[in-house]
Amino acid sequence: MAINDMVPFIAHRYGTADPFTIAEQLNIDVRWRDLGPGIMGKTVYVFGQPTVLLNPQVKDTPERLFVMAHELGHVILHEGLASYYRLARGGNDKAEYEADCFAEKLLVLLYVEENRELPATYDDVVHGYGFPEL
Repeated sequence: MAINDMVPFIAHRYGTADPFTIAEQLNIDVRWRDLGPGIMGKTVYVFGQPTVLLNPQVKDTPERLFVMAHELGHVILHEGLASYYRLARGGNDKAEYEADCFAEKLLVLLYVEENRELPATYDDVVHGYGFPEL
């Protein structure tokens, strides 16, 4: 299933586009841990079960939504693949690109869920949902 089809399916199936709520419903353990400089999120597997580690640096910021959605994308799209989200984007790794696409599409749906309309500008999702600035 393509990401464009998968994301709306997941949001419909779990009744929300909130990545934290979806992770909770999928029984994904989410923990706040210092991951070192520049690493905002990381997915690890313990006995085959995914655990998402998030840097406390983003805990009280809108960026937590993008980082969590990105890591959720890895769990759903790349089962079993350990990964991490760095502060700098734009790597040419296919898995990172796909996780970014997943996060972007999921959070646009979250914006619509919360605001009942599409974002008017890219800045709306940058400031409200932690999208990286272009």
